[in-house]
Amino acid sequence: MYVTVAFLWISVWRFQDLWPIIGKLQVPILLEILLAATLAMSLRGARNPKWLKSRIFAIPFLMLALMIVGLPFSLWRGWSFAFIIKVFMPILLLMVGVAASIRDADDADWIAFAHLIGADVYSLYTYLFVAIGSDGRLSGSAHYDANDLALMLVATIPIAVYFLRPGVAIWKRLFALLSLGLLIELIIKSGSRGGFIALICVAIFILVAFRSIPVRVRVGSVAAAALLMTVFGSAAYWQMMHTLTKPSDDYNMTSPVGRKAIWKRGVGYMLNHPVIGTGANTFTQAEGSLSEISKQYAAENRGLKWSTAHNSFVLIGGELGVTGLMLFVTLIGTSLKHLAEIKAGPEGDPDVMPEDAALSQTLTGCLIGFCVAGFFVSATYFSFFYVLIGMVVAEDSFRARRRARRGTMVAVSATPATKTRVAQRVPRTHWVPAG
Repeated sequence: MYVTVAFLWISVWRFQDLWPIIGKLQVPILLEILLAATLAMSLRGARNPKWLKSRIFAIPFLMLALMIVGLPFSLWRGWSFAFIIKVFMPILLLMVGVAASIRDADDADWIAFAHLIGADVYSLYTYLFVAIGSDGRLSGSAHYDANDLALMLVATIPIAVYFLRPGVAIWKRLFALLSLGLLIELIIKSGSRGGFIALICVAIFILVAFRSIPVRVRVGSVAAAALLMTVFGSAAYWQMMHTLTKPSDDYNMTSPVGRKAIWKRGVGYMLNHPVIGTGANTFTQAEGSLSEISKQYAAENRGLKWSTAHNSFVLIGGELGVTGLMLFVTLIGTSLKHLAEIKAGPEGDPDVMPEDAALSQTLTGCLIGFCVAGFFVSATYFSFFYVLIGMVVAEDSFRARRRARRGTMVAVSATPATKTRVAQRVPRTHWVPAG
């Protein structure tokens, strides 16, 4: 658990970029090796791989297989190979680490709270040391740009709200409340319009569908966020948000190098290479070598920025073809469907506890924030997304453990009286496996 969280802080919240000494000491590589080693030694008992059987879990590995198959046909084979080895495989290692580490709801809470701490550390560093540009928004960040950071923070807000629910230790609730304020403040400073749209969607989800949290907490959280944005949102910020009402005037809709034109070209790369795409991490190369505008600019002796897709779905479609896009959409859709089926109470699964339902709704809110903001950001390979997938798989696995334990306990019950005592003991809020 400790190694998994340390690697999460490195992979998701990029502590090595906040404090370069961490990178110079090769701590990220050491943690990657240590996580692989501890996983290999720990996959038994409550962490036996048999509990991780899930169709959801298989999809990211199918994406990896598609990347490998497409290597010989990549626009830049060396670049794609380096991306697979240095970026995507460590991301999958973190996903497996999260899924295998979590044995019960307490472990899931521990991972989620550690993520919130990482978000606060990164946000506080950005707040203190990153300047605001002349356009009224963050001029950059230690690792994520302003739009990327907005996505990360919006997708983390449901985790902060999760720790505001009754029954959580008071110090955690206070920490979550302060975290919520800090996240909102940084979202404002990012000036991200995609982040603003995603924040509205997450707020609506919290109000309408986050039913494991009392209504007063939901309404209070959203009202507090709205108040913070009203008070601390500058005139420049609201002027940027106002441009959303006039999309026809936005350069992203009219310029040949704006988002709309890039998305169209990305769809073209996908349709021209439908099976395996242009290769992992090669969208910018496609922009510079395959697009008509690149040829036109080259003929006119003009420079062209080799842009990323600015859309998570267009990005994977262009790089891994229709096949990759289908896998990515299936991964998201299957995860959301699975989380929607986790319900506590008389009409739900008897192995689902109230905290399971709360966690499933939290993960749903995170995925909604990620997908909406990800429509405007190239976030397909963000580590945080795969941490969420690992938690989805883990939540299913610890319910399977409860189900197996309940079945075993009932099977060994010898008398009606014993069966009654067993039935009374089974639906406990927390379970710690023997040994």
